[in-house]
Amino acid sequence: MILHVDGLSADMLERSLASDRMPHTRRLVESEGYVLHRYRCGVPSTTPFVQAGILYGDNSEIPSFRWWDRQRHVAVHFGARSTFKKVADKYFAGCRPLIEGGACIAACYPAGAADDFGIAYHERSYSDEEGSRSALRVVLPYVLNPLNLVDWAGNAVLTLGRTLGGYASSRSSGRRPAAPYVISEALEEIFVHHLTRFAVKQAMREGFAPIYAGFYAFDETSHAFGPDDASSSRMLNHVDRTIHDIAAARGDRYELAILSDHGHVPSTQFDHLQRASLGELVSGWLPGIRVEELKGKTFGPAAGSAEGLIKMSYSGGLAHVYIADNDRRLTVDEVMARHPALVPNLVASPWISLVMGRRQAEDVFWSGGSEIRGAQLGEALAPYDDPDVLLAQLARLNTFDQAGDLVLVAGFEKGRQVNFENQLGGHGSIGGEQLHPFVLAKGEWDLDTSRVRGAHELHPILSDLRDRLSA
Repeated sequence: MILHVDGLSADMLERSLASDRMPHTRRLVESEGYVLHRYRCGVPSTTPFVQAGILYGDNSEIPSFRWWDRQRHVAVHFGARSTFKKVADKYFAGCRPLIEGGACIAACYPAGAADDFGIAYHERSYSDEEGSRSALRVVLPYVLNPLNLVDWAGNAVLTLGRTLGGYASSRSSGRRPAAPYVISEALEEIFVHHLTRFAVKQAMREGFAPIYAGFYAFDETSHAFGPDDASSSRMLNHVDRTIHDIAAARGDRYELAILSDHGHVPSTQFDHLQRASLGELVSGWLPGIRVEELKGKTFGPAAGSAEGLIKMSYSGGLAHVYIADNDRRLTVDEVMARHPALVPNLVASPWISLVMGRRQAEDVFWSGGSEIRGAQLGEALAPYDDPDVLLAQLARLNTFDQAGDLVLVAGFEKGRQVNFENQLGGHGSIGGEQLHPFVLAKGEWDLDTSRVRGAHELHPILSDLRDRLSA
């Protein structure tokens, strides 16, 4: 059984184990010999990308949390109304999923599971196999149990009070908590987290194996208030109690591993620094062009009168720019021929550190107002992380046909990321703890994640562990 704690970096886990925030998880280390294994998740540091790598061993062509599929003219996104099903046939052919025959709960993808109950971040594809549960068969037993309802109601009152109090406190101190994430954090904590935990325990009772389950409350809280906020610390404590509850229920039938997909970094919003969103700026540079943010506003002329269309996709400090009236990715020379003002203005922004594109088979980078390569590129990447590792990760992203015609990396300084989205904590880009998640596993299993440079390289390690334990 694998429990996925979304958004928790290896460093944050280590700090939490050394404090009182996660005492139950610390007992796994002290009494059961669990060891913290660090790995690099790769770029983009987003849940759909990393989970695809973990569950299938292939996360190619997943360039962001949401992206524009040029061939099918689909804005692909995840969540309660996921559109991934419209493009899913393009992905994972020939892969052996990690959870084949088991139960996959609250994940982006079914991962070959016989049972795939999910609430958030899940492409529902309930199997017709015997024993597979529908959503109703999970939810109904939960709501019919009075003890569950009492626990849920009491927690709902506490959560709402804490969330509203945290929001008011942040506002009064001059910070701007991300209101949409404040709401989703409350819903995640009040409803989704409890149902996911119940579904995991029910899957154990019904004997599904292996089991993979995602818990997203810490990630939502970190987006809303920042990863170092007191609200995020309280949420980690709640996640810790859930780990304890599930670990206590496993008996001697299940082995347990805990992992994360990425970390979080404190963020400053791009539009607060620039006094305009990136989409609004691009629209001003390109008169006559309609600019649509995939999760945001639309700028420029109406669809029928526009001279062209640009789609903008944001994942924290990473942005993709799509010249959307094409069914293929354009080279940088084609982009500059169509829109001569675009690249110079992007490169000139003080809040955009790196612009990336392709010239045939060559990776092209701009920074500081000009095209860079070699030692200059290494210097531009050094503030973020190991330049050699980052260059390889970015170069892989730059091979994706589904990536933007231009890929933008926002600024990162003193551990704080410039964020294209309305968030106080972010991930998706390349700076700091967001690139460094973990696997917490028993030392006797002899896992070695030290050379993992992308989540797809974690898949064979976990698949081997699954096969060894089941044998």
